[in-house]
Amino acid sequence: MSSRSIRDGKGHRAYRRAQAALKRRTRVQHLPCGHGSPSGWGCGEQIDTLLPKEHKRSFTADHDQALANGGRLVGQVLVPMHRDCNARKGDNATPEVWAAT
Repeated sequence: MSSRSIRDGKGHRAYRRAQAALKRRTRVQHLPCGHGSPSGWGCGEQIDTLLPKEHKRSFTADHDQALANGGRLVGQVLVPMHRDCNARKGDNATPEVWAAT
């Protein structure tokens, strides 16, 4: 998926607003890395929201379902994560478990 299709103006501003709101909520409520992640990613340690964005332990908002795996830019639950935890997660998809028949 090219970055142009993600940043075509359809939802990018809404995503940035949601990201900023999550960062404020993380700072006020002291949310840990991976808080609310349905797939369980994140280290669970506190996130310092005042670190510069280039720092490996800085705040980043994670899409639980990666954009590369068909996730949407807007409309997903955003999860607070450290930059290095998000990089470790990458675009790994949650495995689907099918019942034996």
